[in-house]
Amino acid sequence: MDVFDNIRGLIRCLRLLGLFSIHQYRHTGNTFECSRNAALKFVIFLTITLACSGYSMYRNILDYPAMAAMNNTSIEPFFYIAHTITVCVVLCVLPVQTVGRRHQLAYLMNILIKNEEDLVKLTSGGRSTNYRLVTLLATVCLWNGLLFHVFFHFYYIDEFRHFGDRFVSMYIVSCFFMYIDLAMELLLGLCGCLLLVAQLQLGRLAQAAREFDYGVDSPERFFFRYGVIHNRTAFAIRDHLSHYFGPMLAVFCTYVSLEVAICLLAIVNSMTNPMGQSKFYIVVVVLWPLTDVKKLFAVILLSERTKQVVEETALCTRHFDDYRLQNTRAAKQIQKFLLKNLHQKKKFSACGFFDIDNTVIYMVFSSIVTYLVILIQFKQLETDLTQAGDGYNVTSNVSTVQP
Repeated sequence: MDVFDNIRGLIRCLRLLGLFSIHQYRHTGNTFECSRNAALKFVIFLTITLACSGYSMYRNILDYPAMAAMNNTSIEPFFYIAHTITVCVVLCVLPVQTVGRRHQLAYLMNILIKNEEDLVKLTSGGRSTNYRLVTLLATVCLWNGLLFHVFFHFYYIDEFRHFGDRFVSMYIVSCFFMYIDLAMELLLGLCGCLLLVAQLQLGRLAQAAREFDYGVDSPERFFFRYGVIHNRTAFAIRDHLSHYFGPMLAVFCTYVSLEVAICLLAIVNSMTNPMGQSKFYIVVVVLWPLTDVKKLFAVILLSERTKQVVEETALCTRHFDDYRLQNTRAAKQIQKFLLKNLHQKKKFSACGFFDIDNTVIYMVFSSIVTYLVILIQFKQLETDLTQAGDGYNVTSNVSTVQP
């Protein structure tokens, strides 16, 4: 069975959205190669994203007076404009990464296919790796993204149908947001699946080391294959997975942090205002950032676990510490392997900006708190200025009516 038969549905949806620019060819041994006319696709995709970003900003600026009058505030619409800017950045990064860096994804997936072939030869029985967890993760990501996408479509149609002539423009802008939400759900789902495939392959490699039989295979030959599979996987994660998904994760972290802060502020305002929004509105405002936080944290936790598996697999060479290997070529290979892995960094990172591990969770929470404090300060400043202005007008009126 092919390694990626488990995620065919996820790949098809990504290709339908224009976010998967490689194809698997059976005549080349099931390897992935870049799609034809990728350069033309990149130009078209980038032009569309720039046009969509420009239209979104245009509508935000054009609708600013109406939003200010509706919310009875002049500062909150600026929050949404800032949020739209982060959305536009995410939207413009998508074609650069998914089309411009398609070679990185093809190389990574080909490495995972090669790993599976080598593991079948290395382990006894010639059995394939069990990728049932990958199938489950891909199915959950796919259906979760599609169901929420449909839900928010119907919600925005119902929400904007009372706006008359502005319905079409508001719905189009909402479609941009929903496209990004679905695109990031599927892209991060693919990232999670690739990390999980690497975990399962390295776990099987470590199991093979623990079950190694000196009477069946040569230690030198076995350890050579062991080191090749381990290093190939670790470097593929650092050099290819990081370069393909890293920039998307970096901008998405900023987008999610600001989005959560704005939604929290909107929930508090709605609950404290006697004439606030309905409970269904609050549910929607909670669900939208919750889905983004969920998809981001899922990748972070999988990345942290992958880092641990890479380290554990390297340390599994201690099972080769046997008196029969003393002063042999295999012993020297083990020492060289351990020294190499001790000094080389093999982590999934946001293209070198920061490592994708559990520390990112604290970074996101601290960013949310920072943004929330800034938004509250601006909100309080507006309230103070409004009250000060009203007090001045009252004093002025009183002084003019007195003799």
